[in-house]
Amino acid sequence: MSNKPSPTQFYDEGERLPDTLPDSPFPLFKQWFDQAWLERLTPNANSMCIASTHQDGGPDARIVLCKSINVEQGSIMFYTNYHGQKGQQLESSPAASAAIHWDFYERQVRIRGQVVKATPQESDAYFASRAIESRLGSWISEQSQPIESREALLEKVTEIVDKLGIDASDLMNGNEITIPRPPHWGGYHLHAHTIELWSAGTGRIHDRARWTRSLDITDNKATTGPWSSTRLQP
Repeated sequence: MSNKPSPTQFYDEGERLPDTLPDSPFPLFKQWFDQAWLERLTPNANSMCIASTHQDGGPDARIVLCKSINVEQGSIMFYTNYHGQKGQQLESSPAASAAIHWDFYERQVRIRGQVVKATPQESDAYFASRAIESRLGSWISEQSQPIESREALLEKVTEIVDKLGIDASDLMNGNEITIPRPPHWGGYHLHAHTIELWSAGTGRIHDRARWTRSLDITDNKATTGPWSSTRLQP
């Protein structure tokens, strides 16, 4: 009997996806996300890249924050200005793709699906939890629109403070101020029809799997089928 080690031992070190892939990828996705958020070993642990379709037909990507994961629905949530390029693109074509990468853990999640606007109640609740400067900033910036200078942008602070009837001394002293959510700002649910989980392996023999399901959005409601999974070569 040979005592020579198997070369597969070398490539099978490190973290792996479950040998039997789970019926849904979202519990494991949520587990990865919660660990990264709790331990904060990766800066901005909830940052993700969102790609939408530009008016010229090409992809357009930017970084946003993943604010929640709904395991049962198989969706994630982010917030933005509905009047910005991102909002306009998603209004024109609700298809979107997201990617989250955690360097420290050498894990990645990719999602493709369709977006649905959050309810006003959902957007109101999150908006009220934001820092006051962020709430005010949502009123100040006409996202993606041209402006002649930084000074002109800062001048809008005074205009908006006056418009909202805010006492500047309360703002400077950090006093609690009620600022309503602007109607052009709110959330999106990204409902997944495809999701990939990726975990780094030795020699770039990574562990990677994809789940797919049917997805239909009608009247802002998502109807989905069961997940189907397969392992992928890296």
